[in-house]
Amino acid sequence: MERKALLVWTSMILAAFSGASAFTCDVASGPLYSQSHAQSTCPGVCASWGGWNGNWTSYVCGCKGNYVDINAGPIWDNNHAQTVCPQVASGVNGAWSGQWTTTVPGEMSVCGIFVCSSS
Repeated sequence: MERKALLVWTSMILAAFSGASAFTCDVASGPLYSQSHAQSTCPGVCASWGGWNGNWTSYVCGCKGNYVDINAGPIWDNNHAQTVCPQVASGVNGAWSGQWTTTVPGEMSVCGIFVCSSS
């Protein structure tokens, strides 16, 4: 089965973890028969998806997702980022990492977002 065919569906699971979101992308892998089979298969399946997170089910490898910076317009402070960045993440079906940076003072900032997309 080709790599592209392995990606049957992608989903996100968001969970609270130390004030940030734990993020995972479930990538179809074909049948996985055991932990040792997952350990030999999932790192390759997840190589372009941010790496394997150690989780798996019978047909799915849990991949970490990729980190990207996405333009968000001006962000004035951390309180403002708490509102803006989750909205930016939602717009790309991602999860905010809790990180943001001003790139052009008073004009542009970026939010660090985890997304389910291959690199």
